[in-house]
Amino acid sequence: MKNVFSNLFSSLPAGMRIFLLCYALGFPVLMLGHLSHTFALEDWLALSPALVWKGQVWRVLTYAFLAGGILGWVVNLFWFVTLISILGRNWSSVAFWFFCLFAAIAGALPIVLLMPGTDARVLSGGGIIFALLVAWDRLYHRERLIMLGIGEMSVRQAAIFVAVINAVIVFFSCGGWLLTLSMMCGGLAGWIYLALGSKRLLSRSSQTVESERIARLEL
Repeated sequence: MKNVFSNLFSSLPAGMRIFLLCYALGFPVLMLGHLSHTFALEDWLALSPALVWKGQVWRVLTYAFLAGGILGWVVNLFWFVTLISILGRNWSSVAFWFFCLFAAIAGALPIVLLMPGTDARVLSGGGIIFALLVAWDRLYHRERLIMLGIGEMSVRQAAIFVAVINAVIVFFSCGGWLLTLSMMCGGLAGWIYLALGSKRLLSRSSQTVESERIARLEL
């Protein structure tokens, strides 16, 4: 098992390994600060609408690398590892980071806009996970897989199933409707990003074909 994880980790691009390390270490460092009574990581990095409006804009990014509890951290880390191992070959490290940070900002927007004066501390990577689920569907929706305890289904069905289960858990737990909306906004941002990216790809390919035709006519 150790060799499996080491091979998986070493096969990923450096940027994605850094992403996984940031999330994997976030919660343990947060708990270390609490147990040692030396620092509170969430006071520096958690999403706080009131503090964002006062200029601490980095919080719309950093909140996504922390979790509010061990269960959320384990579940999110599992999906990050799973989805990144699948999608790692489709993006460069820079494109992957841009995609994830774009989803994090989108996930922060409803919280910041709907509760501008609230000084709460929000910790959630759900928006990025929803965006990665959208990417999984967009890139692999025609493939089929076997989900343990459920059976064979398409990637699209699996992505929808996972998204619905996560949304229901968050909605009926401490997250409520606002964090559920935040996750959905992250997924929507991922869809927009990929839709615009596919249009750029189509326009580039059409320009390439057109230039080849012109070259043949000139010859």
